[in-house]
Amino acid sequence: MSVSARPGKAGEAKHERTLPDATVKAAAGWIAQFARTLKTCRLYDAANPTVIKFRDELSQAAHALMGQYGSVTWRFESDDVTVDGESVYPARSRDDNLAYPFHRDGVRSITLNAGITSREVDALVDSVLAVTGQNLDGDDLVTLLWEAHLQHVDVDYVPAQGEMGNGAAPADESAGSLIPWPQAPAEADKPAEPPPPNEGKGSMGRSEDWALGDLTVEVEASFVELDSMAAQEVERFRNEFAAEHRVPPVTAAVAIAQACLNANPTIDDRREIARFLPRILRTSLGAGSWSEARETLRMLRSLTAREWSEETFQQELLQPVSVARVVEQIDKQDTGDLAEWLALADEVGDAGIDWMTLVLSESQQREVRLNVAEALAERCRENPERLASWLADGRWYVVRNIVHILGWIGGPDILGLLQMAIRHPDSRVREEVVAALGNVDLKHARPLLIRAVDGADTRVFCQALSRLSVARDAATARWLFAFLQQERFEQRPPEERRAIYAALASVGGDEVVPELESELMRTNWFDRAQEVHRHNVARCLARIGTARAREALKSAAGSRRAPVRQAAEAALAWLGGA
Repeated sequence: MSVSARPGKAGEAKHERTLPDATVKAAAGWIAQFARTLKTCRLYDAANPTVIKFRDELSQAAHALMGQYGSVTWRFESDDVTVDGESVYPARSRDDNLAYPFHRDGVRSITLNAGITSREVDALVDSVLAVTGQNLDGDDLVTLLWEAHLQHVDVDYVPAQGEMGNGAAPADESAGSLIPWPQAPAEADKPAEPPPPNEGKGSMGRSEDWALGDLTVEVEASFVELDSMAAQEVERFRNEFAAEHRVPPVTAAVAIAQACLNANPTIDDRREIARFLPRILRTSLGAGSWSEARETLRMLRSLTAREWSEETFQQELLQPVSVARVVEQIDKQDTGDLAEWLALADEVGDAGIDWMTLVLSESQQREVRLNVAEALAERCRENPERLASWLADGRWYVVRNIVHILGWIGGPDILGLLQMAIRHPDSRVREEVVAALGNVDLKHARPLLIRAVDGADTRVFCQALSRLSVARDAATARWLFAFLQQERFEQRPPEERRAIYAALASVGGDEVVPELESELMRTNWFDRAQEVHRHNVARCLARIGTARAREALKSAAGSRRAPVRQAAEAALAWLGGA
């Protein structure tokens, strides 16, 4: 790391732009990402996956920025960060002032150079956190950056007063840049002890206890300066005051509670905090402040006080009024807020599954329902039985949603749960059951698919037969052939008849060839619909395509009965063309 010291300046000349707009915009984006990373690191533990993700993304962004634009310099004023004279991160409030800790410790600019490593970016983040957190270690930012040995970071700073103007000669001008270590003030620079209270009476006059003398001119000049700056400073104070009051009360309350817990409270204090935090928790839930609610819940659990019952809290969450309030907030929030709510539901524990299911059933936003359903599938993947109670819900759309989630989970473990829904009175639920069985191995799902066909409407009937057609099975083929022999087969809808023919051709083999051949040769002289049936049976034999099926078709092609012969010849022609 290159650390260069320079004396402070009363003012600087107006800087002319030398960097293109694209570079300034990219640098502004990185410093904003740097600020978000600092906020995340203050909110969560260092091992939190969110913190790790933010740090990795910040390092990757630094590599990309250096690789595309080369070295970039950020300058720090008291309330703004600039690049090439352009403001890129002005202070929004006193608490949200990224430039302040740099400017306070004398850092005037930082330059990141090509080749910067992830370790150096992490060290830069850790150094800023160390001088802005609650537990300060006493070192200033310049010292921390110097001790971090950052090879690809240059720091321009204003040295401490002890390093300038103390009358001492430089240690060694050839040694390079000054080392930013604090030094003890020289004897001559030590402040003089104030005179006794009565000293100064007489010739110089006095004003109460202080002798003014020639210093009056300097005092008056200071008053003039303060008077000239008053309007600007009053406006700044008002802006900061307004910015502080724009912070949501819930956020401020959580910060105060955290500060109280970090101040080594007594047992009585902890009990008072435990009585106060549930109010913050309920307010956070009502306002849709999910991250604050999550942090409040963690604090309550850490207190382990009898004044708060987590079981009672979970019961409150599942009340219709509470669910309606949560749904109202989630439906108007963005994807990031929804992710925060899902994290809160995960933090709640097992009751969070029921909470998510209730929100899923009440939400009016498709995007919200999709994300909640995916989260439920992930939570219940190892224990799908956790959703069993919701299959008995009186609302058909709730049951359908649960069946859909079970379909995402898949596997043989969901078969017992799907059996509960296969006889649901609403056909939309039964249709969803058949779709969910598509994610179960056919050898396990076949019995349930056959049950789904019994009494099903046309849509579910065709869907179940399509799923059964995936692999050949002798028992299924004989079961399907029984449909052809039913007296009311011709009265079935055309879609069902086509589904039966197609499924029989897909699952059948030599075991059903004799029955199909007999059906092909069956005669009904006065039923023209029988001719269509005969052609479909011949086509089934052709699609089976085994040697035995071909022999049956050739035998039928030599029949003296023209309808049989024509059906067999058409099937053989299709088989030859295929």
